[in-house]
Amino acid sequence: MSIHTIKNRLHRSADDSSRLTSNRKDKQVEQLLELFPNGDADYFRSCLDHYSNDAVERVTEKMMDCGGYYPQIPSYDSVSDNRLNACLRLLALEIFPDCDIGFLRERVLRYTCAHVENVTEELLKLARWPERLNYGKMDRSEGIHGQRYKDQAQAQLVKDFPQIWKSSIQAVLAENNWDYLKSHDQLQDMGSGGFWESIKNLWMHWHTSHTRHYVERDPRLATQLEMLEQRRRETQEEHDFRLAKRLNEEEYDRQQQFISCDCCYGDTTFEDLLFCSQATHAFCHDCIRHYLSEGLFGQGSLRGQAQIGCIASTDDCPGCLPTLSLKRVLTADVWKAYEQSQLEDCFPQQRIQCCACSYFEWDESAENVTSILDGLSGWVRSLCWWLMVVEIPTFSYFLLSRSRYFYYFFVIALRWFIQWDLSSNLEIAHQRLIRTRRGRVLHCKNPECNTVTCLQCQRPFRGLHQCYEKETDGLRLYVEKAMADAVKRTCPNCSLSFQKSDGCNKIVCRCGYTMCYVCRKDILKESYKHFCDHFRAIPGSQCTKCTKCDLYKTDPEDQAIQSAAEKARCQYLQAHPEIRQKIANHTIQIGPKNRMERLSELDV
Repeated sequence: MSIHTIKNRLHRSADDSSRLTSNRKDKQVEQLLELFPNGDADYFRSCLDHYSNDAVERVTEKMMDCGGYYPQIPSYDSVSDNRLNACLRLLALEIFPDCDIGFLRERVLRYTCAHVENVTEELLKLARWPERLNYGKMDRSEGIHGQRYKDQAQAQLVKDFPQIWKSSIQAVLAENNWDYLKSHDQLQDMGSGGFWESIKNLWMHWHTSHTRHYVERDPRLATQLEMLEQRRRETQEEHDFRLAKRLNEEEYDRQQQFISCDCCYGDTTFEDLLFCSQATHAFCHDCIRHYLSEGLFGQGSLRGQAQIGCIASTDDCPGCLPTLSLKRVLTADVWKAYEQSQLEDCFPQQRIQCCACSYFEWDESAENVTSILDGLSGWVRSLCWWLMVVEIPTFSYFLLSRSRYFYYFFVIALRWFIQWDLSSNLEIAHQRLIRTRRGRVLHCKNPECNTVTCLQCQRPFRGLHQCYEKETDGLRLYVEKAMADAVKRTCPNCSLSFQKSDGCNKIVCRCGYTMCYVCRKDILKESYKHFCDHFRAIPGSQCTKCTKCDLYKTDPEDQAIQSAAEKARCQYLQAHPEIRQKIANHTIQIGPKNRMERLSELDV
């Protein structure tokens, strides 16, 4: 028998033994799934690896020692969803509704089984995590996409942008969590790099196009394509409306048919006028918007008014501005502010107000009890005076002869009854009763809000809530995270995020993927030939001989960082209106201190 034959037999026997072991473990997993329905099969399989004898019995004992708890797989639609995404939704919507979804997503991908339990244990050990502003909400673009969606999204973007390198498209997808819409918007802003570069990329796309083909399109991608088409239609409609408005104004000008506004006396078309209910005065839309904005946010004279009177300055018109016409003319935020002002003075004592919107609930237990408390305190005080005047002296007469300490007791009791503020004590007891009946939090029923409000400090109840904690720390951390995300790059191979601090623009990831930091193209084959090597009299100036990327120079990131910081600050203050006044008088330190600030601290 030859050595080659012996090796083949040994390999065959090893394969047979591994196949038998795998079959035996699959049967054991099936037994455990019968005992523990909807359990995590991968978790059971990892537990079986720790035991060689009586594995099923020992794993079952382990589950019973844990009180019958075992990791389960959340329910999900196998056609349009996946298991990891279901676990992420459970963590982001129910367990940690205030944690940043990207932070949770990175930790879900680290584990192979029991994702919910492992991530929960890890975050509880950290005790602090990045905050999410849209509390208890999760967009589908923030989830974990399946391989079919990734392949089809990349193929669609290659079709939409044939002038951009395929590797650059893949890198942009990785930076945007493989979301088609976000990547589409970013690629539109990137551009192509010139006409001849577009022709070259188009030929490379056609020549090296090797993508997986699927029978059906992913439902999520189909929905996003419809949204993109709807967005294009809305843009076209807006453009057509502006063109029609300009043509209408030109026609009015040729025919000399302009109508004067009764407020600013400017020339306006009939379509841009709003008439009062008496049909005697007409006002342009700009005057209406300015008047309502000043009345709501400036002087505040229009807040709470059910009807807006005619604003004609020539005579006293009894008419008013029609409500439906106002809703059509005003912007969405001004109209919402006007509606909310109608409810500001309704039930001030009985209202349980949401801290993020105009939603409130009426509490019957919080009725005004001042008169009741005053009457009750008067009856109780009269009763106490009767006890002091009649009962206490009579009782003390029999005791004074035995002990002189009862005399001091009588004097102290008399002083205490005189100084007792019974009405204040009853008010405190009533407030405690109201807090007990209401509970600690208010769940907003507004479907656009769904904020949970702490009734103690009137702030959003987020995760491990602490009343009156330092609000500025959350703002600083949120802005710093947005500044870092504005300039980060993501490896499309291993999804590692990074930022270049120094050196050239050839970036080599720890997984081996090589990319250009400027255009994000895969440059493993061309290496430094991807960058411009022409001489320039002025270092750092734009090359006039080619459009290749610079080896060291990058696009200015200061503007992107400042724009992201300002946007994040506005978003945080909009979600936390209660801290807007507290930070108005001082500046919050964002990011590390510069050299001059550190030197000034040393001088002090």
